[in-house]
Amino acid sequence: MRLNSKALAVMAAFALPSVTAPLTAQAPGEDSALVDPSCDRACLLGRLDEVMTALAARDASRLPLANDVVFTENNVPLALGKGLWATVTAVDEVGLETADPRTGHAAWFGSAREHGEPVIMALRIHVTGGLIDEVESVVHRKTALPAPFGDVENMVHDPEFYEVLPEDQRSTRERMHAIADSYFDTVEVNDGQVFAPFSEDCGRLENGISTTAPAPGSTGGNAAAIASGCREQFELGIYRINKRIRRDIFIIDEERGVAVARGFFDHANEFDRYLLTDGREMKTALKWPNSISLIEAFRIKDAEIQRIEAVFTYVPYFMNNPFWGPDASPPEYAPDPQACDDACLADSARSVMAGMVGNQWRQINWADKVGYAENSVGIRVGEGIWSTVTAIDSDPLVIADSETGKAVWIGRIEEHGQPAWAAMTISAAGAKVGSIDALIRRKEYGAPYLEPETAPDYSILPQSRRAARADLLAGAADFYRAMNVQDGTAPAVVGEQCRWLVNGMDLGACGPTFAGGTLAAIEQVRDRSVLAVDEERGLVVYRTFEDLPALDSQPGSYPRTYQVVELFRFENGKIARVEAFTSELPYGMVPHR
Repeated sequence: MRLNSKALAVMAAFALPSVTAPLTAQAPGEDSALVDPSCDRACLLGRLDEVMTALAARDASRLPLANDVVFTENNVPLALGKGLWATVTAVDEVGLETADPRTGHAAWFGSAREHGEPVIMALRIHVTGGLIDEVESVVHRKTALPAPFGDVENMVHDPEFYEVLPEDQRSTRERMHAIADSYFDTVEVNDGQVFAPFSEDCGRLENGISTTAPAPGSTGGNAAAIASGCREQFELGIYRINKRIRRDIFIIDEERGVAVARGFFDHANEFDRYLLTDGREMKTALKWPNSISLIEAFRIKDAEIQRIEAVFTYVPYFMNNPFWGPDASPPEYAPDPQACDDACLADSARSVMAGMVGNQWRQINWADKVGYAENSVGIRVGEGIWSTVTAIDSDPLVIADSETGKAVWIGRIEEHGQPAWAAMTISAAGAKVGSIDALIRRKEYGAPYLEPETAPDYSILPQSRRAARADLLAGAADFYRAMNVQDGTAPAVVGEQCRWLVNGMDLGACGPTFAGGTLAAIEQVRDRSVLAVDEERGLVVYRTFEDLPALDSQPGSYPRTYQVVELFRFENGKIARVEAFTSELPYGMVPHR
């Protein structure tokens, strides 16, 4: 084969070293060519113990923290002292601990109490120069969602995680990483093919209970009821719902054979039933897209996975981890009434929703660059509810506003036949669809919720009962101001007959809600933005975020945030009705940016 001069030049460029390249450069992606030796395993475990002691005392001030320390709970950056740090009442004295001086990471698995109620958690720290610069936690609480939750009073961590292996039973760092990675390859789109090496007695502990062998005192779903053993479950294809597993392996302890990873299992639920390899039919527990966030430890002996311990909790579908998966900013579009008036916007909203049935996204008139978010997480068009919606409301409420360049679609959707509320915001890029912000509320999250049958219905008001746009916005602003002030007084703009509904459920009169302490659970209403105004029908729609840190006075409450699409109906200048649609998010979560 003969090579021309261009091909030879390309080969030369790859073959010859650059005379300007430093010969002492660190490996790609690393900050330094020298591993920081200042904090060995004992030092890391000492820092970990300090963190757990400080958590139990609700006092982070005693910790040796870097100036730029970053703390997250369930993948949301918070001020250290928020979330579980503000609600914890006890922490296990003994947990599963492991560390890796090469990476500067240490991890802890165990349980705590939040206002006396048990929570299961895993925590990771990172240490640089002896100072803690990262604290990451996955906290699993008892919620309405189906998930394993063990008996924390009798939870036992396998002591083999601490045993130093004989030389002949160890694997190299690289091989341990590959073995842990092969576990996730096996779980991803689990169809019976097994890539990972398992010992015959392999056992897995998830959220405090064994999911490879039946365990007494457990609640929630358990794969051990279908098959026992790690390999046996995977050979059956039990975990077919895992469309994608995003992971990062951050601890490798060769002496003890321990590898620890963090990541997300993305359950797309594009199907609601599937067959095991033995022909049995399985039905998905949830009919809608969701992800679990986890920290998971593996004990590897003789190049086989012997023990597994994991802590996981539900998070919005395709949520990212800010340490290794930063979110991207969606495009922004300025309103252009000449290109897309109210009627154009309403048509776009209906077109988008029609395209969701059967995932017909190609029929929509998209802009050149498009943003899409579901429950405040940016994902790709064609994923999420695009793959699960089987029907939509035939008569939705649509509020279009060319001044904001947005249309809001509110109504019933069905996912594999299961109904849910949807509040969809469609933004225009000229006459095209530029972005979509989808808020979906399902029954699994519990009250307040009333199964949707039809969308809210609001008729056009007589001219004498209407108010100007500025007055509508000012009235809504007064309403939110009162929600944040919480002085027991309803704002003057609230009408005497006003009713307040949340997710279709009537919670009662608006005025008494301000006086009765119901709003005390809300720390703040923030990130308020106007979506649409309709003067003819007296409607104003906002998107907000409500932080609920959890109170001692409310048994069973836990830190969480609601993304809210809130609809106000004004009559004669007064708020006659409030309809809110909420999506539960991890505490402190911010809008998709």
